[in-house]
Amino acid sequence: MTFPFLTRCKTRLVTLLSCSLFAITPALGAIPGNQEPTKGGDDDNILKTFFAYSYDVVLYGGGIGLAAAVGYYFIHLWGVFQEVRNQKKEKSDLITDGVIGAVLILLSIWGVNFCLQLLEKA
Repeated sequence: MTFPFLTRCKTRLVTLLSCSLFAITPALGAIPGNQEPTKGGDDDNILKTFFAYSYDVVLYGGGIGLAAAVGYYFIHLWGVFQEVRNQKKEKSDLITDGVIGAVLILLSIWGVNFCLQLLEKA
């Protein structure tokens, strides 16, 4: 026995998530990689050393933070989808949360890249 409503909802959720991933994917490719082997060095200037190691902190910390944000985004969307399915929320809530979450993740990726570019010049 199949339920057409559930099939439509699952199809729409897959479409929403794939569109979100399609919007996020180009920004993920712009995250820079490691320096050789690190920007941190044994300079006698403490400020240059601080900026050099802060690049690594932003690179790794930003990556971990972005991974956590994307994970929370998908978990939250799944929870809202379940509430829509149980008719506690409307479909517009799912769409609104999906768009706002995708925009916030894109802004976070831009912020990490912007900070890394500033620290490369320091």
